[in-house]
Amino acid sequence: MGVHCDIRFTNSTHGTYLSGQRLTGHVQLKLTEAKKFNEISLRILGYSNVQWSQKRGQGRRRRTVYFTAKRDHLSSMKVLVESQQSGTPTELPAGEHIYEFACELPPQLPTSFEGSYGHCRYTAQVVMDRPWKFNLTYRVGFTVIQPLDLNVQPPSIRVPTRMDDARVFCCAFWRTKPLYVRVTVPCTGYVPGQAIPLTIDLNNHSSRTIEGVNMKLLQEITYNAEYPVKKTRHETHTIVKHIGDGVGGESQKQYEQRLVVPTVIPTCGSQNLINVSYRLHMTVRVAGCGSDPVLEIPLIIGTIPLVFYQPETVAIPAEASTSANAGFSFGSVAHHLPTSSKPAGGLEREGTLPPEYLPPPTYEEAMNAAAVVITDDTDTNAIGTKPYVPLYPSYNFNDIQWPPLPPMAQQPPLPSIANAPADVATAKPVQRIASVPAPAVDARKSPADAVASKMRDGSEPELFGISS
Repeated sequence: MGVHCDIRFTNSTHGTYLSGQRLTGHVQLKLTEAKKFNEISLRILGYSNVQWSQKRGQGRRRRTVYFTAKRDHLSSMKVLVESQQSGTPTELPAGEHIYEFACELPPQLPTSFEGSYGHCRYTAQVVMDRPWKFNLTYRVGFTVIQPLDLNVQPPSIRVPTRMDDARVFCCAFWRTKPLYVRVTVPCTGYVPGQAIPLTIDLNNHSSRTIEGVNMKLLQEITYNAEYPVKKTRHETHTIVKHIGDGVGGESQKQYEQRLVVPTVIPTCGSQNLINVSYRLHMTVRVAGCGSDPVLEIPLIIGTIPLVFYQPETVAIPAEASTSANAGFSFGSVAHHLPTSSKPAGGLEREGTLPPEYLPPPTYEEAMNAAAVVITDDTDTNAIGTKPYVPLYPSYNFNDIQWPPLPPMAQQPPLPSIANAPADVATAKPVQRIASVPAPAVDARKSPADAVASKMRDGSEPELFGISS
């Protein structure tokens, strides 16, 4: 064919950018012989798209319904080579041709993501319009990350979170003594590469054996379709799992366990077509019949780790994120890119810098990520493309606990068998999953309710209304 094209990003080794950052690069075009072109253009595109199908109806009325949604985030084009004033094609001589470009990314771009039922994707595409021939195209993908600084999140993520569960088990008219379970985490905000320290308390007054504690870090993805009607689809992945120790009957045990967060996409808010959230899920496996206690704690995965001693912060000026500065820059000509409106209340995002001794993150592929082909209907005559996998920040803490956590407040002890109330010890076993936040003890305690579940954020009230 005699045409070779490549797009290289000059200010990012792996083509990864933060929203609001300046993207620079160049288009390299190599010709083995002289070629004529009506136009050569560069297009920077960003969009979110979700799609899935479901079967509806029965028999002859059975049909397939497609649920879809698409939202454009970024769209701009710059002509690299144009036809002559007379309208005749421009002839490029054989050899190498370099065209530099720069682009200011809008500050509110959502994070790149590739999922089973949708994606948020950013690409740079070169389109070569040839006279009397099909267009040639070349496309590469790049990653955009919406920064999520844990230090500017609500203060509640810094507070130790505790989940408690009490359970009795029965078989016909026989009922066991209670099992008390407690799981504590020092905070609820983490970054990839950081360890989540868990403290597990098992106080087993029953005769049942606790076989183990299944600990999982779950990633929940929500896809939001808008056509033909609004509909959501959920997808859950286990990204970290570990089986902790159990305990025998009529005994107790306390131990600590660390779960390291792998490289994953940061938590994404509910305003996007694709939302990503995380939660810690623990199941206490009890031998014999009956339901196993289940506890869950929502977590936030960010891009900048928590520091309990606030480092220096740098405020991003409001004028730096206005649409007047967003766009391609070719010499003195700028073509503006769309930007979102100013946040309600006039708030400006502040970028909190980690301490100087905290190394910068590396950018890695997400766990279990697979390369995808990013061509679409406009690439009918593509002369090449690169496999694309989004890259996300990950920190290397060298097996140390970060941040250095402040001492946790003294936790009230689990109830001893002597202080276990009669209604708990003889109640019918019913499973409860405590939710966060839950500032008050479950008021539905009765002889028919075997579980009282509660989350405490560093407070010191009595557990289950029982004095120790």
